[in-house]
Amino acid sequence: MKNYTTKWILQRVTAVILIPLTFWFVYQCVLLSTYDYDQIRAFFFSKLNASLYFILIIAMLYHAKLGNETIVEDYVKSHNLKKITKLLISTLIYISMIITTFSLFLMVRS
Repeated sequence: MKNYTTKWILQRVTAVILIPLTFWFVYQCVLLSTYDYDQIRAFFFSKLNASLYFILIIAMLYHAKLGNETIVEDYVKSHNLKKITKLLISTLIYISMIITTFSLFLMVRS
């Protein structure tokens, strides 16, 4: 992505999305510590919780991708190393997004 303004805006948008979802996730983690097995299973198989968790993970991964690419662009001087590093970051992030999507789809479907 060459348009730095777009990257900057997208990073701020993902940060705004992450703020309430992070509070939700931490609150749910505290609650999960008091649940028994059936309650935990019901929590993770809920479509609402799975959807919120999916949005949290995808936004977090994309936010991390944008931030790491910015660091590489700012501090790596070698053009070839910069290209390889950004390709590695993108590959790992997109593979993680695919695994997350596939896993949550299988979990909610069953």
